[in-house]
Amino acid sequence: MNSENIENLNFILEREFMAINSFGALILHANNDNAKNELQQIQEIHKQHASQISTKIYDLGGNAPCSIGIDGTVSETISNIKHIGTTDNVSYLKEALQEEYMGIKLVNEILACNTDLSSDVLLNKIITDQSTNIDSLNNLINSSCNQ
Repeated sequence: MNSENIENLNFILEREFMAINSFGALILHANNDNAKNELQQIQEIHKQHASQISTKIYDLGGNAPCSIGIDGTVSETISNIKHIGTTDNVSYLKEALQEEYMGIKLVNEILACNTDLSSDVLLNKIITDQSTNIDSLNNLINSSCNQ
C-alpha cells in the first residue's frame, strides 16, 4: 500500500465531492435549460471521477472518504456567504471556471510526485475532462454575457 498516493487520491476525491456540490448549486441557479443541461453534464463527469478515484483508492488498499471533509465544508460555507443575495449567474459560472482551473493545477502537482503509474491514466483523464469542462463553462459565460 502506498500511503502517499492514497492520501493524494483522497485529497482529489474530496475536491471532486466539492465540485459535485458546487455544480448542484449552479444547476439550481441556471437561468435556462441549455445552461442547466450543460452544468448537469459537467456534474456527471465529476461524479464519474469520484467513483473512479474511490475504486482506485480501494484497489491500492486505502479507504476512500465519502464526503468533502472539514476543509471542503469551510470552503463551501465561504462560497455560500460570498454569494448571499447574488442573482448573477455569471459570477457563479466564473467561480466554477476557477475551480476547474485549480483542479487541473492540483492534479498536475499530484501527477508530478505520483509513484503509482496505474493512477496516471486516471489522473490524465481527469485533466482532459476538466479542460473540456473549462471550454463548456467559457461558452456558458460568453452566452450569458451576450444575453
